[in-house]
Amino acid sequence: MQQVISASRRTDIPAFYGEWFLHRLAEGFCDVLHPYTKKWFRVSLRREDVGAIVFWSKNYAPLLPKLDSVERTTRNLFFHFTITGNRDLELRVPDFRESIGDYLYLTRRYSPDHLIWRFDPICITDKLSYVTYEERFVACAELLQGHASSCTISFAHPYRKMINNVRKYSSHVPVETSPEQQKAFAERLAQRAETYGIRLLACCNDHLLSDRIGKARCVDGRRLSLLFSTSLETRAAASRKGCGCTRSVDIGAYDTCGHGCLYCYANRDQEKARSAQGLIEQNSTALTPKRSPGT
Repeated sequence: MQQVISASRRTDIPAFYGEWFLHRLAEGFCDVLHPYTKKWFRVSLRREDVGAIVFWSKNYAPLLPKLDSVERTTRNLFFHFTITGNRDLELRVPDFRESIGDYLYLTRRYSPDHLIWRFDPICITDKLSYVTYEERFVACAELLQGHASSCTISFAHPYRKMINNVRKYSSHVPVETSPEQQKAFAERLAQRAETYGIRLLACCNDHLLSDRIGKARCVDGRRLSLLFSTSLETRAAASRKGCGCTRSVDIGAYDTCGHGCLYCYANRDQEKARSAQGLIEQNSTALTPKRSPGT
C-alpha cells in the first residue's frame, strides 16, 4: 500500500526546506533519524510509493512556486496551515493577512477540502488573555469565511522547555489554566466560529469535545482516500495521548525550524534551530545538520 508522507510535524519544510524536499523527491528517497530511538531509517519518495503528502506550515509562500515540481511525484497534496496572528510568541512568522492570502491561493489551486486551518496552540500568558485570542480568531475567521469549513485548536502543553523558552525569549509569563477554563473558552470560540460557517476540532485535547467541538484527525486515511480516490492506510496510529491520526511517515527533524515559536515542542534549542537552515546542504539525504548515514 502506498504511504502517506508527513512533511512535517517536526519542522516547517514548506517554509525553510522546499529545495531540499525537491532534491529528495527527485532522488526518490530520504533518510530520517528517529527522534527517540536515534536510529536511522530510509523512506521511499518514489512516485509509486507515495500515496499522499501532508504538509504542515505557518508559511507556504516559499513552496508555492515549487508546487509544479512537487506534483511530478504526486498531485495528492494536503495542507495544514497554521494561522493565529500570534507574533508575540511566534517570533518570525508572516503577518496573518499575508498567510491568509496564500491560504486562499491554495484553495483556488486545489480546493478548500485540501486544507485545514489550524489556530493552535492557544498559550495563555500574563499578556495574552482569552479575550485576545478570541479577537485574533475572529480577525482570521472573517477573512477565511467561505473558504474554511473547520478549524483545529488545542492548548499548549506546559512542557518545561516551553516554559523556559517563553521566559527566556519574551517578557511573557505562562499562566496555568484549568481544563474547565479551557473548555469554557473553546465553547465560546465554537459559537463564534459557527457564525462564519466553521466547525471547531480539538487536537489531542479530548476534554474540549462536545456537540459543537469535534475530534481532530490531522492525518485521516479515510478522508484522504476519499479526497484522492485512492486507497491509503486507515489503521489508527496515535502520536500521543488523544491523537486521532492514522499512519503516516514523518520525514522531519527536531531543532530545525526557524520560526522561533516559543511554545514549540520540536525545538529544544532556539539558537540551534534558527541556524539549522544554513547548515543543511540541499543535497543531503537527511533533514539534519548532523551526519547522514554512511557519511
